[in-house]
Amino acid sequence: MSAPGLPREEERGMILVNVLMFVAIASGLVLLMIDREELGLDRGLRMREAARAQAIVRGGELSALVALRRDSETAGDVDHGREPWARIAVAAAPIEGGTFDLAIGDAEGRFNINTVRTGEAGSVVLLQEIANQIGMPPEQVVAAIQYVRLQGPVTDLRPLRLAGVEPKVADRLEKMVTALPGITSINLNAAEPELMAVLFKDPLIASRLVQVRARQGFLTLKDLDDQHVTLPWGCSFRSSTFWVRTRARIGGTTQQEATLIQRRRSPESRPETVPVERWRNAAVPPGVPAFATR
Repeated sequence: MSAPGLPREEERGMILVNVLMFVAIASGLVLLMIDREELGLDRGLRMREAARAQAIVRGGELSALVALRRDSETAGDVDHGREPWARIAVAAAPIEGGTFDLAIGDAEGRFNINTVRTGEAGSVVLLQEIANQIGMPPEQVVAAIQYVRLQGPVTDLRPLRLAGVEPKVADRLEKMVTALPGITSINLNAAEPELMAVLFKDPLIASRLVQVRARQGFLTLKDLDDQHVTLPWGCSFRSSTFWVRTRARIGGTTQQEATLIQRRRSPESRPETVPVERWRNAAVPPGVPAFATR
């Protein structure tokens, strides 16, 4: 028989169960608090990494602006990929806690589809010739022109897929056509060989000019005269629009940005070099130069 005032065995068992349950609940709350604290610390770390990476990305854009502004002040009437502005590109450059990449390229090495908004016959004819080269059906050409004239100016070519352009055709189109603000010419010093063949309507002459360009780094009117051809419609040897693409990897965070930079005249007729469009991360459009690999 139990002594007076002492709990029975069953009561002691229930008390033990309650105590263990409270201990388990308390342990769970402690673990939850620790987990939330760790998540908060991890989130804060990633936010700091992202902010630092974004600052480095913008710093890369600034270096491109400075290089292109200097080129506009010191270079002549020819823009090409062997000028100092093109040499600022880097691949996996080491920075504190990660790496940095920068790619820069001439944006006017392709036909600007926004040119068809002027209604000038030459722009429509050139787009049709490009379409013939890549196997784009006439009805898709008409649909693309109508879309750009009604919805444009467009900032990249991806919406054309919604206008009825087949994906495979759109992939080939993006290698010779781009979407830039304003009216731009095609810089023969940046055009791909396939587009050169369309522009000169002679693959052999285009191939010779590409070889000359590869040897000396650029083309001039004299090089065209040597091949007994004239400057094609809508073409030139210089550019006013350039791409810069930057990427910073810090810890487990990656930030990437593509910027369209334009050299132009201010309302006061002063030369200026300014960013006109930006795309971040997955929104980077086609036509942006690829990062180099080591």
